[in-house]
Amino acid sequence: MTLEILDWHDGDLLAKPVFDKLNALVAAGVPESKILGVTINTDEESDTDLWCPKYGIPFAVTGNVVVVHTHKTRKAPPEFAAAFVTADTRADLNGVVKHTLEVSKVSFAPIADAVEATGMESGGMSPIGLPDGWPLLVDQHILSIPKLYLGSGIRPSKLVVDGSIFDDIPGVTFVAGLGRPRE
Repeated sequence: MTLEILDWHDGDLLAKPVFDKLNALVAAGVPESKILGVTINTDEESDTDLWCPKYGIPFAVTGNVVVVHTHKTRKAPPEFAAAFVTADTRADLNGVVKHTLEVSKVSFAPIADAVEATGMESGGMSPIGLPDGWPLLVDQHILSIPKLYLGSGIRPSKLVVDGSIFDDIPGVTFVAGLGRPRE
């Protein structure tokens, strides 16, 4: 099945935080050519493991974001962070993420908390449009992917960007080997 890449400008196929961040990036001088558009899928197809095979898109050019809680010490209250890797890998939370963020504990953020904090839907989270101040770790090799499919903030669509756009997002930390190959 072929995917059509549609214009992103009306915002109907993006969560508000994602749409707002894309507009802010363009207003700040990021070349609009780095935002390729959006695709449509059914809600049921939003899961990457279903979406990629159905549309013939390799896992290696599809991104997944993981929203986590970090703890500076075992008893410290949790703080949000996110890790963004390609779908052919899994974020190394208890190794690379924990070490890079210099925290004592990393765990998946409860879904309800992540949805409330981001204004995005579970299963459609995007690394673009996360709340300001959140640490965002991005696997270094994503920068070299010219057509990257990722969450749009809602389940029935995917955002398509040039991976180099992450060079233009303030506060991103690039980490080689952030994702470990899936088994």
